[in-house]
Amino acid sequence: MDDIFIFKTAILSAALIFLLPVRFKAFLGIVVQVVIAFVSTTWAIDAWQAAQPLTIELGIPFWGGTPVLIIDKLSAFFILLINIVCVVGTIYGAGYLKPYQSSKSTVALSLHAWAFVLLHASMLHVVMLREGFAFLMAWEVMSMSSFLLVIFNAEEEENLTTGIKYLIQMHAGFTFLLLAFLWVAQVTGQFGFDGLAPYFATHTNWIIFLVLFAGFGIKAGFIPLHSWLPHAHPAAPSSVSGVMSGIMIKMGIYGILRVLIDIQSDFLTIGLIILGISLLTSIGGILYATLQRDIKKLLAYSSIENIGIIGVGIGIAILGNHFGNPTLTTLGLTGATLHILNHALYKSLLFFSAGNVYYSTHTRDMNKLGGLFNAMPLSGALFLIGALSISAIPPFNGFISEFLIYSSILQHIVSSDFLMSMVFLAVILTLVIVGGLSVYSFTKAFGITFLGSARSKITPKEVPLIMRIPGMVNVVGILLISLFSPWVVSRVAELSPLFTHLNAQPSLVNNSLPAFTNISLIAALLFGVITVVFLLRKILQRNPPSYGPTWGCGYSAGDARHQYTATSYAHYLRELAGPTVATTDNYVLIQETEIFPQPRNFKTETKDYIEEEMMIKPVHNILQRMEGIGWAQTGKIGHYLVYPLFFLLIIVLLTRFGIL
Repeated sequence: MDDIFIFKTAILSAALIFLLPVRFKAFLGIVVQVVIAFVSTTWAIDAWQAAQPLTIELGIPFWGGTPVLIIDKLSAFFILLINIVCVVGTIYGAGYLKPYQSSKSTVALSLHAWAFVLLHASMLHVVMLREGFAFLMAWEVMSMSSFLLVIFNAEEEENLTTGIKYLIQMHAGFTFLLLAFLWVAQVTGQFGFDGLAPYFATHTNWIIFLVLFAGFGIKAGFIPLHSWLPHAHPAAPSSVSGVMSGIMIKMGIYGILRVLIDIQSDFLTIGLIILGISLLTSIGGILYATLQRDIKKLLAYSSIENIGIIGVGIGIAILGNHFGNPTLTTLGLTGATLHILNHALYKSLLFFSAGNVYYSTHTRDMNKLGGLFNAMPLSGALFLIGALSISAIPPFNGFISEFLIYSSILQHIVSSDFLMSMVFLAVILTLVIVGGLSVYSFTKAFGITFLGSARSKITPKEVPLIMRIPGMVNVVGILLISLFSPWVVSRVAELSPLFTHLNAQPSLVNNSLPAFTNISLIAALLFGVITVVFLLRKILQRNPPSYGPTWGCGYSAGDARHQYTATSYAHYLRELAGPTVATTDNYVLIQETEIFPQPRNFKTETKDYIEEEMMIKPVHNILQRMEGIGWAQTGKIGHYLVYPLFFLLIIVLLTRFGIL
């Protein structure tokens, strides 16, 4: 049977979800996604091994002709990531959403399962289509399906508002992409990615690149285009958050990389723009992550930080081409691409683990959590591994990709001129600060949530096995990358020749492979020692352990309120950040004359300063100005009939005097 027929039939069969009983809907969704993942993975493997891109006729009539799937190594790389994250995500969702079967309508459950399949299929088409109309259609389906997934709890007004804001910003990104493709088509006659190379060959590159970067950057979450991300991820179910953060936002990175394949000039300008935005994104993302008390919002801002790190690698690679340093280019590209893989694994793992916490406690507020590790040891261990990985603690996989980016900078900083040496020094210092804040942030997230004593009367218990298996699959991937890092780095480096105008050479990573061999050996030793210690503990500990109160250093009158909260843990950082953080404190001070103080409540809120100043305030100002023309809305039909005649008269006059 033809692969493309199976692929299309599987996607179309997802509509049967609406006809099945509730208990079978999730199962059919899993089956469909496994089938399309299997077929597309075989295409990806074939394309990776082939000298030329794999071409597949889709066989569906479309505007401008029949779309063709074109799969090169870049597409193949993203296909594999999409399939891994989406399959484990839908399996996790089957367990996570089971309690909703009694409270949600059949239509809502059907729509959610169907939208999950559509999101998976649309992302696959995004990385396989080059023709503009077909690509934009797949991009729009991706946005609409993810919108449906985000508003799963649409009966909550805040959730629905978040979904609408998300959809508006996705369409803003779509508009930028459409304008760029139309611009290119007007010059080259080719609407889509195929028109970029001839356009860049004869025109200034950085202008059209910026337009495309804006469109793709909104999806990726680069600051200041990020405002949808910290709201949509917490609003969506954790199974959706894991997929959106793990792979969907990487569709923006894919688009940027696809455009960079055809860039032919203005490398210094483009490289500095990407580098500057990425540094702002990385440090802004992790700063706001550290200040959050909502565990999913913390993870969402952390995704912004990691997008910034990926962007730093891309920017370094482009600058390496400008300076004629293929080593800088190759290591930058390889580090950025490998970080895409690493982030897909550990961020979906962290969102699944955070989902376990919410499933068991019904809260995302870390100030109400604490001491969960005793009741949820496996979920806690999964979150800890994800936290170590995302904090780039060696020898976990996050360290490997960031080490490549560091290596690329350090190998070039001495040989650069003074100005660029200062730029690279600023990059290193920023990444060091980001790394420190990342450790700080996830020490807080793990410690406040899983360690200490419970801060409220919550009786948590471990989640069902179906919700733990996806996290364990991700952990296996993380450990394999750590244990076989030289092989993984070599394979990822094979993507660099696609960027023909950047002069990257895969062989240039060979000088770094001995370091990765040592990292993998240390990883094997560390994991081996940990395994042996736990086995010995299991063997020697014949009786169940007994638990008692923690030694109180001679003082045992305290309670859970004497622990750090998520807010107090980050208090000094918030003070240090100062004007870059919009905070509000609601607290009535105790007066000197108040001998017997009355009970008081303290509430503090941290807002995204960039979102407040660059998004919310300008929109409010526009709306206020629009109220000034409200006089035109008289409610009289006669007036409304006159308005178009008035505008037609203006057009005629402008045409008559040669203005139009």
